[in-house]
Order: sequence, then C-alpha cells, then structure tokens
Amino acid sequence: MSKYEAWVDESLPKHTRLTDSVVSIIENLLKTHEIEYLTVSGRTKTKESILEKIDRKSYKDPANQLTDLTGIRVVGYFESDISKISDLISSAFNIDISNSLNQDEKLSVDQIGYRSVHFVCDIGQARADLPEFANLSNLKFEIQVRTVLQHAWAELAHDRNYKFLGKLPPEIERKLFLYAGMLEIADKGFSELSNQIDSYIEKAHSDTIQGNLDYILDSLTLPQFVDNWFKVNGLILESVEHKSDIKELISELNSVGITKASELNDSIPKNYAQKCKEKNYSSNIWGHTRDWLIIHDWRKLQENNDINWVIEGDEIIDSFFTADEYQEISIAFGLEDDDDEYDWENDG
Repeated sequence: MSKYEAWVDESLPKHTRLTDSVVSIIENLLKTHEIEYLTVSGRTKTKESILEKIDRKSYKDPANQLTDLTGIRVVGYFESDISKISDLISSAFNIDISNSLNQDEKLSVDQIGYRSVHFVCDIGQARADLPEFANLSNLKFEIQVRTVLQHAWAELAHDRNYKFLGKLPPEIERKLFLYAGMLEIADKGFSELSNQIDSYIEKAHSDTIQGNLDYILDSLTLPQFVDNWFKVNGLILESVEHKSDIKELISELNSVGITKASELNDSIPKNYAQKCKEKNYSSNIWGHTRDWLIIHDWRKLQENNDINWVIEGDEIIDSFFTADEYQEISIAFGLEDDDDEYDWENDG
C-alpha cells in the first residue's frame, strides 16, 4: 500500500467538486463574453493513475508537485479566439506563471507538433471565500486551450492513437510532420478568414448606421440591415433561437430584383413600421423580410421561386392590399384567415 494512498483518498472528492466547478465557471465566462467554442470538458484523475504517476515520477511532495488531478480542456474554433479565451482564464483564476506555458513557444523554428496553451491555476482568493468553494482554495488544476485543428492533431498523434507514438521510420515521420504542417496552415487560414468576416460585418454595421446602403445583401449584411432598421424605427425584432442559413432569403430578394440594401430599404412601405405598432405585430427576420417581399411584388416572388413555406394567420399583410388582391395572396401563400398567431413555417 502506497504511503500516499490516504492523501489521494482525501483529495479526490475535493477535485471531483473542483472539476465540475471550473467547467461551469469557464462555460459561463465564454457565454457571457460571447466567445464561441466547441467544448469545455473536465476530468478528474483516477486513484490508480495518481498513484502510478507519483511512483513513476518519484514525487516526494505530490500535493504540490501534482497539478493535474483536475484537468480542463477548452476547445475553441480559431487561433484568434485562443488569446481571448486565455485572457478570460487569466482574469478568472490565480495563474501559476512558472508552470504555465504556450506549447507553441516550446517548438523550435523547424518543428511542428503538439500545440496548445497550458495553464496551472487555483481558484483564487476571491472565490475561495465563497461557501460553494469551501476547501477548494489550495487545489491546483490544469487548463489546456486548443483550436479544433490543434485538438484533432493532438488526439490523432499524441493523446489517443498508439500508431503515431514514439519514434517512427524516417519516411513515415516526415509525412506525419508534413500533414501536421498542413493542419497548422489551415488553422491560421481559418483564423484569418474569421477575422476578415468580422471586419466585413463591422463595416456593414458602420455603413448601415451612417446610412450608406450601397452594399450587396448577403447572409452577413442582411441581418445588419434588418437589425438596424428595427432599432431606427423603434420596433422589437424577435430573435431566432437557432442559427439559420438565410441564403434562401437572399435568393428570394434577388428574384424580385433586390440585391442591395438601398433597394430593400426603398421597397419597404413607408407606413410599415406604423402598421406594426398599431397592430402590436412582431416577427423575426424571416417573417418581416417576407412581409416586405410580398408587399413589394408578391407575383414575381411566387413566379420566380419554388415556395416551400406558408403563412398562417393574418395580422398585417391585408393592410397593404385591396380585398380582391389579398384573397389572391391568401390562396398563393396558404394564408389562413383566422385568429391564430401570424407565423412563418419555413422548411429551409
């Protein structure tokens, strides 16, 4: 029986609590700061693995030397997100600088391999004073921060796959590092594209605020235009719970000759906002944009598209048409003349 077994038995329940707590803290931080991520996962070492590591490393003071009884892994999407996530971790926990590192900095200029940012932390004094963190103040834990592709490389060639462990034949090892280099280039490329998209969205937002609407509508700029239009007109735009690809809306707009934000702005009836307020009518980007399309040219919309959606109920469309034309629209788009809530059923 190891002389450290009693210490392990005492420590493990605390680290199990610690693991769950740190995962929850990081997830909440990422959501609060609107940083998208793939996963935040945690694990607590087993008793057997702890004792094996103490023996293998000949630790004399495992309470201070073992920092990975609790291990947390954060997988982000892009390299540009890693620094944001790292800054959050640095501000949220007490970092052991001497034992924390960026694996990129360990690689020589001609080397490609296992990469991640690695922190050794404790929860810090502020949290240690809270009841929910009682008895966790002096416990160290490790956090790895990786991109999706760094994670893929580590799982493939370091963490899980026995085939790539150890010393390989030179020709195989060369190919392994060649493909790892391709992953690294792709990682940087995706990060650059992400930054470029962010800049594009920011410019569209700035142009829209300033009234410069001479830009092409696409899946990035249409939401910017619609959001701003509703804010300017003092209306609430309902959020969409799941992220939807709105390229179908773009196609429908293009089919009636609307390709620019200025053209869409000109097509919206001048009294549309007032009618929404009078009828206490609200919808999301899908509903309002299709309102505008129908009001603008419902015949061309129907003729040029394979419509796979219907509208149910009636709150606002009839305000813009004669009774006869409204009846045609009702037939064309499956509009039911009842008191149900107005909604858009979209199959796309």
